[in-house]
Amino acid sequence: MSSTAEWVYYPINGVPVKIVDTQLGPNVKVPIRQNIDQWSSDPANDKQVKLFVMALDRFQKIDPQDRDSYFQIAGIHGQPNVPWDEPLDKAEAEGKGYCTHNNILFPIWHRAYLALYEQRLYEIMVQDIVPNFPREGRSAWEEAALTWRMPFWDWGVSTSVPALSKYPTTVVPTADGKDEERIPNPLFQFRMPTNKPMSSAGMDNFKDPWVDDGDILYFGECIGTSRWPEKEDTVSGSATWRHGVVNNYKVQDALKKPEWVNDSPYGQPAEMVYRLLTVPMEYSTFATTAQLSENQDVASDINLEYIHNNIHGWVGGDFNGHMSQIPVATFDPLFWLHHCNIDRIFALWQALNPEKWFVEGEVNDYFQEIIGLAVGDKISPETALRPFHKDTKGTVLTPNDVRWPYSLGYSYPELQTWKEEYAPNNFTSGALLDDLRKTINELYGVSRKTLVDAAAKLNGVEYLEDAVKSLDYAFSVRFYKYAFGGEPFWIRIYLSQDGATRNASLDLITEVFNFSQKPESASGKLACSNCKTNQLANIRSTANISITPVLLTLLKSGKDLSSLSKDDVLKFLQKRAYWRVFRGGKEVPRFELEPLALEIIGSTNDATNYHDPTKAPLLENFKPEPTISGGADGALDPSLKQPMTVPPPPKPDIPKAVLAINSSLPFKGTLEADSVVVIDSVSVDLTPAEDSHTIDNTQFWFSDGQSGDGDILFLLSVRRAEKQIVFNTHIDNTWGQEVRVSLENRFKGPAPSILIHDQEDGYEVFIDWRHVLWFEKRAKEKIARSISYTVNESQASVWSRELKVKVYPSMKALFQH
Repeated sequence: MSSTAEWVYYPINGVPVKIVDTQLGPNVKVPIRQNIDQWSSDPANDKQVKLFVMALDRFQKIDPQDRDSYFQIAGIHGQPNVPWDEPLDKAEAEGKGYCTHNNILFPIWHRAYLALYEQRLYEIMVQDIVPNFPREGRSAWEEAALTWRMPFWDWGVSTSVPALSKYPTTVVPTADGKDEERIPNPLFQFRMPTNKPMSSAGMDNFKDPWVDDGDILYFGECIGTSRWPEKEDTVSGSATWRHGVVNNYKVQDALKKPEWVNDSPYGQPAEMVYRLLTVPMEYSTFATTAQLSENQDVASDINLEYIHNNIHGWVGGDFNGHMSQIPVATFDPLFWLHHCNIDRIFALWQALNPEKWFVEGEVNDYFQEIIGLAVGDKISPETALRPFHKDTKGTVLTPNDVRWPYSLGYSYPELQTWKEEYAPNNFTSGALLDDLRKTINELYGVSRKTLVDAAAKLNGVEYLEDAVKSLDYAFSVRFYKYAFGGEPFWIRIYLSQDGATRNASLDLITEVFNFSQKPESASGKLACSNCKTNQLANIRSTANISITPVLLTLLKSGKDLSSLSKDDVLKFLQKRAYWRVFRGGKEVPRFELEPLALEIIGSTNDATNYHDPTKAPLLENFKPEPTISGGADGALDPSLKQPMTVPPPPKPDIPKAVLAINSSLPFKGTLEADSVVVIDSVSVDLTPAEDSHTIDNTQFWFSDGQSGDGDILFLLSVRRAEKQIVFNTHIDNTWGQEVRVSLENRFKGPAPSILIHDQEDGYEVFIDWRHVLWFEKRAKEKIARSISYTVNESQASVWSRELKVKVYPSMKALFQH
């Protein structure tokens, strides 16, 4: 490890801007981050598009151990939980993280992070790609690189993944720029350049493997990233999970739902963004899902982060695609296009509210120790945004350093503040604000468009000469973020079509994704100290979603809603509204919801939408409505409440885990006398290995080491060619006396079970519940701490690629279970 004095830090200053004798500011023209589909479809941008794809391809191919590689920069957000660009010992950084969630630094930390990513791509363009192109055309490529900026994916007005991300291969110029070649598309998925699993570079599997019925997230096994995999695609050891599954059509399905938006040009997030940019709020409310006070106003439940969270859920999917899991989300290339849009929305809000910032974080203090703040320290605009530095000496970027996009050399299409028509006031120009409000109204105003453009007058709506006045309706959603130990989950809200029955696909009107992670890794080690502290502090998260667009759709279609008046809507919602919680694609039973402390708070507010598109709507007088508010029971009307099923009777806590072939698994604790280990396989193959240069051997063993190392206290080896089962030990570097039994008729069924009962002096062994032998212990004082499963090289295993391992404390517990 280099000392601090020797360390040369990576300076993040954004892509350079070609200006002379002046400083960057709102009056200085800078390149634009553009909508990716509009940008990539314009032939004028062909060189930039090709450079972007080529640079990302090169970026992803850099050695994962290199500080400036895609793998290491993506890893800042979570796994592999190691220091980045800081001379810290790995042990000092263990269990700590950089990324900010549920915190007021959320948008500004990610702005610095995105600037790093954008800068690395630019450097690759100008240092590694353009210099290899023919000299006669090189200046045009250099200009394309200098004016290139990271594109954004506006999922508010798009219901599909970007066109550049849809297909597994793409065509780019060859390295010398003289021809074209087809390459794997780096925007489709990230693949390890070494073609080795991500565990080779420090990626861990998540969740305790011994948790009963707990799914293990085998991200350490992946060579490629996955997007909306099916449940069966995520099986450990499978080729689909290893190489990754990208189901872009399922992302599109998620963005197009619910049914009420199917005929709309908008995506589900559009109205969420509209409220965020039109409801008056302070920066601290805007920035984070964190509930900032015990009795906060329902309008304060609106925030940028919950919208961001939903996109992660809609892209990653219900079954652990990378984008739906915080520790690995950045490895999916869509992360960066998504976050570019989050930064854009942040920039739009700043332009509308240029005076709003924060002085000091009074709540939700920042607990991540690696950031350099002690527990209880306050957050301020001078807080260090580690690990991002602005010079080679290690001066850390602060929120004030990156408060404005122009300071990093970019802007967005709506914020070209240097235009002559916006002079001299730039950000505070009335013309700029008029244009910005018009853009927001036209891009995201689903409810406004419906009200202002209605062909016929709607009941319960007041029509003025210059505006339309109505009541606006919303649901606030509040819950404990770590209620399920940090596992992500969805809260879905529905309106029954007939007021009596439920149809999940037709009734869905909106949903909220809890984007979180377990504080511990699979081995039980602390992986995120911020998560652990927030879990212990019972941090609550919030969201607020307008349902006015749904009500207007129903009102126009004549579906039992007679008007938008308060009495009619509240009665309608009381009869129709219900909600459920989903985890891992399954509905969470009501008896498990108590730790969530779920609140669904219905509310109303007065809304005035002006005909003039340059005027923002007036949204005021937010009031909670107790008659359309509820909790864990799942509905307002008794007929739609979630049944209060009786929890299954408690069973002994039996640790269960999956043991993959050619791997080891530490036992949860140690095997004591009378412990029983049951090993299940879903298949058996007794065909002898052919033409093998080693003995035909499939085996498992118990060891007194945590990772299969140490002494082998018990070994069971199936030798098909010899038609024998061999038992042995290996203690103090010496093999014991073999004990052999015939293999014939031992495995009776297609899914065998092997049971080993520790009887203190020896192990009693059963195969398919029939006694095989009693094997005397050779080292009775030693205790088994792990189990390993291997097959000799180039041979098919006797059993399935994964074995289910269960450990019972006693033979009595086995029969009780």
